[in-house]
Amino acid sequence: MKRAFSFIMLLFAVVTVMAQTTPLQVQLDNQGKPYLVHNIGPKENFYSIGRIYNISPRVFAPYNGLELTSPLSIGQQIRIPLNEVNFWQTGTRKENETVVPVYHTAKAGENVTKLSQLFGTDNASIQSWNNLSGNNVSAGSKVIVGFLKIDKTLSPLASQGMNVRSEPTVVKQQPKPEVKQEEPKKQEVVVKKEEPKPEPKVETPKPEPKKEEPKVAADPVSYAGNGFFKDEFNRQTNNGRRTDSNSGAGSVFKSTSGWSDGKYYVLMDNIEKGTIVMVKNPSNGKAVYAKVLGSVEETSPGSGLMFRLSNAAAAQLGISAEKFNAELVWGK
Repeated sequence: MKRAFSFIMLLFAVVTVMAQTTPLQVQLDNQGKPYLVHNIGPKENFYSIGRIYNISPRVFAPYNGLELTSPLSIGQQIRIPLNEVNFWQTGTRKENETVVPVYHTAKAGENVTKLSQLFGTDNASIQSWNNLSGNNVSAGSKVIVGFLKIDKTLSPLASQGMNVRSEPTVVKQQPKPEVKQEEPKKQEVVVKKEEPKPEPKVETPKPEPKKEEPKVAADPVSYAGNGFFKDEFNRQTNNGRRTDSNSGAGSVFKSTSGWSDGKYYVLMDNIEKGTIVMVKNPSNGKAVYAKVLGSVEETSPGSGLMFRLSNAAAAQLGISAEKFNAELVWGK
């Protein structure tokens, strides 16, 4: 029985590795929106799957009619929606991001124009990604229609990443070179010219070297006060958007960011990655604005903490203790 169980677990592990190296096949739901299919492997949960496909569990769990507390079983299939966060077709990317091609199996009668309409791109991009020069596409061929954008340091799919330009390179047919007829050579008449006599050199006075003025070093840029993300927080909470708030215990984690650029970060459960949160110290009224980098449960499972704050942000709040209480406000 132990050997049989070990063989089954090994088989699932092999299937999981193969799934991560298999080309990503895109499908369209009833509303015409693209998604991928993921087979649950051993020890996978909502958060580990979210890291693979660069998407929050709060997005793909309800897309599958699941709650974050729903149990997941090995071999279970779930749909991963491709949205504006993880589906890339054009534009800039961050240094820690790479893209993995997403394929569509062409059907009879489909061409470049049809595929660009289905997947919201243009003919030139599809031609460039697939090295096509015309509008025709062979039925049954795998055509790149976009890319899954992922974090190189978090997703095991990063090994399939590729370097893609933000703008398509249109494949053009090279014109045939013209054959020029050689003109008959004309007999050149050599006329000897008298060489001019050298004029006497007149020495010009050398300019005196200019004295360099001492350079004044510019003051280094520093961010004082609430931090780099304050304006983004105001945009998230303006225009009538609803805000949420809570108070509770947190702790500090070490980070190299924030000390000179004012970019503060916070870890919170059940808050979408990238949300800007105002963190306020109730003892002195000081506040900072921090971006959600991940969840507490992923980094400190079972700690019971509501949040974890980067040490640069804690120092700005005047906090020196390892654990402390704070008030948090964010837009929804």
